[in-house]
Amino acid sequence: MRDKTKRAQEGQVRSWKRPVIALVAFLVIAIVYFWLFLADDFRSSGDQPDSGIAKSEAQYAASRQLFAVTEVNIRDRPTTEDSVILGKLPRGSAVTGTLKMGMDGTSSWFELADGKGYIADINLSETQPPTIAKELGNKIWITDQATDIWTQPDPAGGLLDRVKAGTSLTLFGLTANNYVEVKISKGGVGYLADGAGILARLGGKPMTISFNPQSCSFGNELDAEFAKIGARLRAQWTELESREFADEAARDKAYASVEGKSTYVKLQRSFEGLSITAIAQHYEAQSVYFADPPAKVIDVFRRKGFAIGRDGTLPSTDLYAAITPTRGEGAAYGKTDLGCGV
Repeated sequence: MRDKTKRAQEGQVRSWKRPVIALVAFLVIAIVYFWLFLADDFRSSGDQPDSGIAKSEAQYAASRQLFAVTEVNIRDRPTTEDSVILGKLPRGSAVTGTLKMGMDGTSSWFELADGKGYIADINLSETQPPTIAKELGNKIWITDQATDIWTQPDPAGGLLDRVKAGTSLTLFGLTANNYVEVKISKGGVGYLADGAGILARLGGKPMTISFNPQSCSFGNELDAEFAKIGARLRAQWTELESREFADEAARDKAYASVEGKSTYVKLQRSFEGLSITAIAQHYEAQSVYFADPPAKVIDVFRRKGFAIGRDGTLPSTDLYAAITPTRGEGAAYGKTDLGCGV
């Protein structure tokens, strides 16, 4: 009797548990479905600011005045493909017109108010570009560290991009407030802070030259580079001396191929605004090469306190030291040779 009563009670428990379990399962499924498929719609359907599309439509409808941030092309159609360049607009020129969607459906173009062409919107700005105090001739600079590119020559203008070390940037000019204007690969321009510091690093990562014409030491960094060359040359001679040759003629030929030859190593470093391009180990002398002309190199070393003659020579007791134009093989590595040796 007790067994029957117990079974009846268990059946009653199961009978009310089933709908409860089913209801819980349904609620869980409904909640998951809501968050996966419906939540975004609910979040975006409330009182929100005007959408980007609405803003863009307003911008495209309004006539405005903009300024060319670089020399720009005026084209007959709003596209770079299969369009004709009607003319060029100088940097800083003001133009009036309206924004139009490009023929590719994604780019933005500025239709001139006189109906005489289109300019890529990326090359225009609402503010006139700054005055360039020093033109840099589109010089290429390889960044030596992570670098911020600003929309204006002022951090308040906003960050345009952040590039990593090793990025190539095209430098247009130095502004009066010490920013470097750079050309952006996709169009338009940006600005780098600490322009003077960047110009000092144009040749690469800065290094120190502590030149001693009495010993031909160039300072710790360059002396270490020359030591590497010396180690490679010693290893080369050791290998030659241990090599078996068919005869003396073969040995003489092998030795002649390296004996008295200069060894060149390219560098990309900077020193006081000068660009170091290479070093060389000669038979009894060493050279440091610069991309800059001799007059500029001499001027920098004179400002560092070196007494340099009109012919570029530096006073030395037993050695020869001079800053001269490159010649021979060295001409392929730069314009100026800071040489020292016997």
